[in-house]
Amino acid sequence: MTIHFFTKGDKNAGSSRQRAFFVAEELNKKNIKAIVHQPPLVLTSEAPWPKKSKLIFQYLKIFTQIKKTDIIFLQRAIYNKYFFILIVLHKLIFRRKMIFDFDDAIYQHSFLKTKILTKLADVIIVGSHSLRDWAKQYNKNVYIVPTCVKFEKYKKFSKEYSRNTEKIVIGWIGGAKDQFENLRLLKEPFRKIITDNLSAKFFLVGALKYQPVYNLFSSIKGLEVEFVDSLNWSDSIVVPSCIQQFDIGVMPLVNNEWNQGKCAFKAIEYMACGIPTIVSPVGENNYLIQDGVNGFLASSSEEYAVKLKKLIQSPELRKKLGQAGQKTIEENYSYKVNVSKLIKIFNSL
Repeated sequence: MTIHFFTKGDKNAGSSRQRAFFVAEELNKKNIKAIVHQPPLVLTSEAPWPKKSKLIFQYLKIFTQIKKTDIIFLQRAIYNKYFFILIVLHKLIFRRKMIFDFDDAIYQHSFLKTKILTKLADVIIVGSHSLRDWAKQYNKNVYIVPTCVKFEKYKKFSKEYSRNTEKIVIGWIGGAKDQFENLRLLKEPFRKIITDNLSAKFFLVGALKYQPVYNLFSSIKGLEVEFVDSLNWSDSIVVPSCIQQFDIGVMPLVNNEWNQGKCAFKAIEYMACGIPTIVSPVGENNYLIQDGVNGFLASSSEEYAVKLKKLIQSPELRKKLGQAGQKTIEENYSYKVNVSKLIKIFNSL
């Protein structure tokens, strides 16, 4: 049995890295052969003829190598119409076993393609309860497998709670341009903690030189802000080494259908490093966080301000929530736990 991963992007694409490349690495360690087929640098739909025909031929060549005992694993692979048509025809003609995996509400922008693949696949794997509920309309074989972290690597960058700091570092990591509306939710809570004379600094990783984000937080009088534009996301230790610098991690989300499908990965990364985390109670965050036990839920600006204040003022509370959160990730969101689930799914086909 060989697992053939067809990914949304290369290793720099977050979902492809976490839900395909790293999974393939773990499978190969267990002597289960896994091959990752990433999309070409120039998408087939964008390539001129005759290069387009060459790319199509490359896909056909790969498909001919897939045996009856193999499994096709589509990691959000709906990136162009040519690949979509080829994979649908291949499934209908050769009846190869196929898994369709997605970790965002992609049906909002690609409804027909997502629906067809969901109905056609033997198994659907999703990253959240909201996505599961949508997929179950079209396929009864739906499993939730969270987006995981290499826990042992993150654990090496566990928070040093005894470290003295003049200012508590509130951290956020991601792609700021796409998350701008979510980040705006932090403006009023930050104003409040500055008004209350609490000593805090905001560390934003992934600003991407997006000027509106710079303007948003630079406009908060008295708030010290540090921006990091980008990281080498494909390096498995760069992100945890960065998160380790946080004292508090935040994941604000506007309550909309897209965010309800999100898989809480930002919070998972914070918690894997033992960082006490505050999240909006939207989508999968509600299943990850038990309020006051392994993190905080905050549904309004006022609640964000109150809970930020509690954590800023109490190193004991930061340690308690941070350690509880880290245990949650080790037990439920590591590759060690979830790759075993995937293998059971593979063996059931």
